Amino acid sequence: MLQNRWLTAGSIGVLVAAAAGPMAAGCRPNGGAPANTAANGPPAASGGYNQSPAAYPQQPGYAPAGYPQQPAPQPTLAQPQQAAPPGYPPPQPAPAPGPVPQPTAYAPPSPSSAPAPSASQVLPPPFGPTDPATLHAILQGVQTALGGQMVTPAVVTSDVTEAGLKAFALKAAPGMQPEGDELKQTLGEGQHTVIMVTMQAGKCYAIVGFSAPGAVKDLDLNLLPPPYITLAGQDMTHNGTPSIGGAPSPMCPVIPFPIQYKLDVFARSGSGPVAVQLYSKNR
Repeated sequence: MLQNRWLTAGSIGVLVAAAAGPMAAGCRPNGGAPANTAANGPPAASGGYNQSPAAYPQQPGYAPAGYPQQPAPQPTLAQPQQAAPPGYPPPQPAPAPGPVPQPTAYAPPSPSSAPAPSASQVLPPPFGPTDPATLHAILQGVQTALGGQMVTPAVVTSDVTEAGLKAFALKAAPGMQPEGDELKQTLGEGQHTVIMVTMQAGKCYAIVGFSAPGAVKDLDLNLLPPPYITLAGQDMTHNGTPSIGGAPSPMCPVIPFPIQYKLDVFARSGSGPVAVQLYSKNR
């Protein structure tokens, strides 16, 4: 009788286990697979959608278990040029490197491209060359020269020589006035006479001589500076109307103190009365 009770209790346990089996099976989704297992992936979200929430975007290079892997962004070599803000000029591209300039050799300016000198920079042309023999003859004549006979220039005169001198001075010394006394003397052919003339800075000068036709045919003028062994000026004509410093090239000293020159008057050819005068004007 005790054995039957044990069997009866065991039979009851078997019946309870058999009845609990269908109930457990009815709680499993998809006919028997257990929920929330690692084999079937993460649990489904509410509403039956198996996806990530819209408010949380998926991060590159990372995905939870059960989601496809997203490729990581690759760095690009060329970045797109950003537009300049309103009111600013667009960015300029960097200039391409150009050729390196090479130094050029210095070339002096050609005479044709040099600026023309002004009138104040134009110097009178040099006097004609005098050979040593001629200079020696002039110095010898100065040593034996006659003393010059000086007179006060006449404003109006009937003398042919003096009138001829004034007329020639209008051409050889335009705009100038007589300075000092006038040499008025009669010379024979080959004779010399000497007078002293003074010139100073701030003025321009011309020395004018005259001998009437039929008198001295070739009258020469020679100007010697101290110590009177060289020539500062010389008449280069071969007639009776010599001049030194005549237009358009007057003598304009630059030394700031007066200089006394020796003027040699020489009757190279012919004989007769001669007249010589120093003319000047302010510079």
